[in-house]
Amino acid sequence: MAAGRGDGMPPRMGDEAIPVTPQSDPEAGLEGLMRMDVGTLEEMLPQILDAVARGPLVLTRQGREFAVLLPLDDYRRLWSRSVEAASPSSPLVIEGEATSHD
Repeated sequence: MAAGRGDGMPPRMGDEAIPVTPQSDPEAGLEGLMRMDVGTLEEMLPQILDAVARGPLVLTRQGREFAVLLPLDDYRRLWSRSVEAASPSSPLVIEGEATSHD
C-alpha cells in the first residue's frame, strides 16, 4: 500500500488531472494564465524543479523542443526587455505636399 502525501489525500497514481487555480494578483504578462502548484510536479519529478532553479530548462517532446520553463526572475527580465522593445518611439512624420491626380 502506498503512503499518503501528508495532506490527508490518497497518494497520486500518476493519471489524475493536475489541479490548476486562478491567481488574484498575477505577475505582469502572466494575466489570465492557469496556475499549477509546483508540489504536484515536485512529487512526480523533483529533479525538474532543481534544474529550473538553476536557470531556464528546455523541455523536448518526441525529440523536438517543446517548451521552456523559466525561473520567475528570468521571466521578469525577459518581460521587461520585451516591454522596453515594444515601447513606442516618437511617431513617424512624413512631410510633403498633397497633389491632385485629376
